[in-house]
Amino acid sequence: MTKLGVLIASARPNRVGEHVARWVTDTVKERFGDAEHRAEVDLIDPADVTLPAFDGLTSPKADGTKTTDHARAWGERIAALDALIIVTPEYNGSYPGALKNAIDYLYEEWSGLPVLMVGYGWGAGTGVLELLERLLTRIGADVMGSVGLAFPADLSLEGDVHVGEEPTAALHDRLEALEAKALTSVA
Repeated sequence: MTKLGVLIASARPNRVGEHVARWVTDTVKERFGDAEHRAEVDLIDPADVTLPAFDGLTSPKADGTKTTDHARAWGERIAALDALIIVTPEYNGSYPGALKNAIDYLYEEWSGLPVLMVGYGWGAGTGVLELLERLLTRIGADVMGSVGLAFPADLSLEGDVHVGEEPTAALHDRLEALEAKALTSVA
């Protein structure tokens, strides 16, 4: 069985990310729902993951030793995944600090991990998707593409999701590629 993580990048209490993540997980269930393509989804919420500002004694790239319980737990959770979908808003043209911090805790766990990005914002998350792809590529993740959602065309500021055909078709296409890569990695 494929283990797929869906990481909500925003830690804000009234975030739209939960609604976007629900749209993503519902689409994943449609895609992987039949008996032949089962996937276990791990919804990763920064509200449930206790990660203080990066506090490792050494750089994760230089030394993968994790010296705190929270770093070990975070590393184990990401290492257990076959693929990851990151759902992220665009804050001031970039990614949220909580996401950057979560990425900075690890290095080896990102290497080769197939990752799909779903960004949202006023410009369909274009800025965040570009920067996040650069960061993920630099740390060795296997970036499988992205989907951008725009206010107000695809979702409201309150979190009402009404995604059109084009982003929905793009998500299905990216999930197909992610599925193929994740199944290859598991085999």
